Amino acid sequence: MIRLYDATVMHARLRPKRHHFSHAAFAFGIRLEALENPGRGLWLLGRRWSPYDFRDKDFLPPGEVFGPEGTPQDFGRPGDRLEARVRAFCASQGHTLPERAAIRLIAMPRAFGKSYNPVVFFVITVDGRLDCGIAEVHNTFGERKAWFLGPDCRREEHDGDPYLQLRAPKRFYVSPFSGLDTEFEFTLREPAGTLSVTVDHYEGGEKTLVSSWSGRQVPLTDLRLLWLTLKSPLLVLKVTVLIHLHAAWLWLARRLPFRRKRDDVDLQRGLRQPSPEIAGRP
Repeated sequence: MIRLYDATVMHARLRPKRHHFSHAAFAFGIRLEALENPGRGLWLLGRRWSPYDFRDKDFLPPGEVFGPEGTPQDFGRPGDRLEARVRAFCASQGHTLPERAAIRLIAMPRAFGKSYNPVVFFVITVDGRLDCGIAEVHNTFGERKAWFLGPDCRREEHDGDPYLQLRAPKRFYVSPFSGLDTEFEFTLREPAGTLSVTVDHYEGGEKTLVSSWSGRQVPLTDLRLLWLTLKSPLLVLKVTVLIHLHAAWLWLARRLPFRRKRDDVDLQRGLRQPSPEIAGRP
């Protein structure tokens, strides 16, 4: 029901100037029915005073879509549980999930009361077969945007292992150093003994950025969580600070062109929870 991964996040910018970094960021693969009590038998996860927890509202929340385009998206109604929201979103994309579908969330937990995931994934299987998935990207302005990786995105490795892959318009402000009228390519595999997901960036048909979140499953125990806490202290704060530090490095040291969020409002489409900077503009 719940899997813990000792994982690493890697980013490598290929153009216009090379820049690479990686850092530890452990992850969970958790079946949605386990969200109610994720830390059964543990002290460091899921209790009121535990440092780590999962809350239903942190993922795929309902809300009006700013700048809708393409197939209309539905995220359920206020008060719906996460599973209902996932099912509503998939149905709005033309794919109704059967009741027996198993939905697994890949995400970092809340850490010391704070929640921030640059990206989360939902992996959906039916009768043990990889069926579809969802990628939800978050930015540091509190906005989020979701993409559906439907059955038509299913591919197979040379050894027959399945994965989902989708290249789609980005139109979402994530970095001041990447254009908006560009593309994301999501590659998503069902997490089992290993975790392996990637989000790459294409501009003008050329890959400009590669990023991955990968690791191995480890026992879910308090001792292991304590070790991962020492390895990745203040997990959410660390991720947020690193995003800003690397942005400052690219601007000040690498002299990359800087795009301000308010300069490209018309290219920011299909997102939810729009920031005040763009919400008041058409």
